Amino acid sequence: MMKKHLLYMFLLVGLVAQAQQKMEIHGGVSAEAMAADGDLLPLWLYARQQGRWGLDADAQFLGRGFVGAHYAPGERLSVSLKAEANYNRAVTDFYLHSYALDVRWQALGLRVGRHLFDPVFEKGYRGHGSYLFGDNARPVDRITVGIPDYTSLPGFFNRIEIKGEVSHGWLNDERAGAAKFHKEVLLHEKYAYVRWDGGRWKPYVGLNHSAFMGGYNSRGDQIPIDYWRSILAKGSEKIGGGDATNAGGAHMGLFDFGVYLESEAGRFRFYYQAPFSDGSGMRLLARNLDQIVGVSWKPSGHRFLHNLTLEWIHTAHQSGNGMPDARVTHENGDQQLIVSFQLEDPDYREALMTRLGVADPGSYSKDEVTNYLQDHFNNGNRFGGRDGYMSNGVYPAGWTHYGMVMGSPLNLTSDQLAPLNASLGNYDRNLIVNDRYKALHVGADGQVVPGLRWQAMVTFTRNYGSYFQQYPGRYSWDETPDYFFKGGRSQFYSRLGFGWRLPTEQSLELKGVLGLDAGALNKSVGGRLGLVWLF
Repeated sequence: MMKKHLLYMFLLVGLVAQAQQKMEIHGGVSAEAMAADGDLLPLWLYARQQGRWGLDADAQFLGRGFVGAHYAPGERLSVSLKAEANYNRAVTDFYLHSYALDVRWQALGLRVGRHLFDPVFEKGYRGHGSYLFGDNARPVDRITVGIPDYTSLPGFFNRIEIKGEVSHGWLNDERAGAAKFHKEVLLHEKYAYVRWDGGRWKPYVGLNHSAFMGGYNSRGDQIPIDYWRSILAKGSEKIGGGDATNAGGAHMGLFDFGVYLESEAGRFRFYYQAPFSDGSGMRLLARNLDQIVGVSWKPSGHRFLHNLTLEWIHTAHQSGNGMPDARVTHENGDQQLIVSFQLEDPDYREALMTRLGVADPGSYSKDEVTNYLQDHFNNGNRFGGRDGYMSNGVYPAGWTHYGMVMGSPLNLTSDQLAPLNASLGNYDRNLIVNDRYKALHVGADGQVVPGLRWQAMVTFTRNYGSYFQQYPGRYSWDETPDYFFKGGRSQFYSRLGFGWRLPTEQSLELKGVLGLDAGALNKSVGGRLGLVWLF
């Protein structure tokens, strides 16, 4: 039904624009071939490529055709159409990669179709990838509405700039041989930013949120939908658990703090970002010690260097390795799961402590019961840990689309680590098996001479796997025997590419890229060569 509506809109806009004789049309075709020596392609040959490439080192060919049209009847209104069709047998033969209708009226925007949702970084960003959203996976069928660009408030508040969008998508990404995928899952995503226009300095703060709801779980059971409770990240009695659950559905978020600086040296963006997946992760610097710290620089008047990005990424803490909630094993073997809100009830506390056999069980406060449970059943750790970024127990595929992570490509799936044949814990539980890591990333691009561009990326990582894999039960301290990531595993990723516009034919571009991976997770070297024709 959605595709039928899109077709009608395409035809309507096309007829109007043709009548007005004001449509700008552009497009192109490309052909690229890639091969590698190793178990998998080097990471930066396929990551942040919108899921257009397969993972295997076998030779691949990608053919693309893309077209766009732009119609602006006035200064306030514009309409754009875009579509891309791809062919790559390593992915799924011929398929419609993306298509979208984009309508802008003043500051407002509406996008409908299969399009990216990538609002965190601007064009020219050479980082490892947005931790949430981003361009690593295939575009999703979705409707997006809001204010996509920073816009000043009127009158006295004109130094305050805002932007934000709400997007609703549908995930159905079953593929041949895939054990983990989404079936009829609803995707709700949104972001909101506020920036102060201080002239050269523009500090900002932003919040990004992504949620799954509905669909089917790993057992094939349909999951109830409580739409408003889910998008507001509230507990839902309809879904189950009531206040015992953090929120209906599955959730990931990203805090984003930073400042833009305009100087004689160019434009800088400094940023501090913190991912989170539940309430404990929202307590910055108290429970959440993870961060992405970076600077993106666009030099002024520098031909050789156009963009430079430096990043430090740390996702290894995830609110600590304590169990999410208390699980008590009683003397008779019975197990009892205790959620924090239950300890508000004095009668519940007394009954619990009586069963645990302590003296004067009715005298314990909530904090005293919590401390007792932490000392006796959680190795002295605070509860609320093992957050599991980009993964979820109800949705085993987590934040992936057609097997590619919908965010930072440094989160690795079981498909990416399959050639290791290593013990990765409860391998069948979640698709993402490495979401805890520390990384240093450098990315840059520029121009050697007119018509010859270059770009490079280098990343060093130390990987610790996933709490889902290290403690398969999550409510257990029985660690997976011979856990592969015990103590951390080091990895190096790199990429060097070029693009050359032919002097006699500016519509033709020759592109090439080399990639090299070395370390405990992947050893491979490969390259890609292609030709692009634009019109």
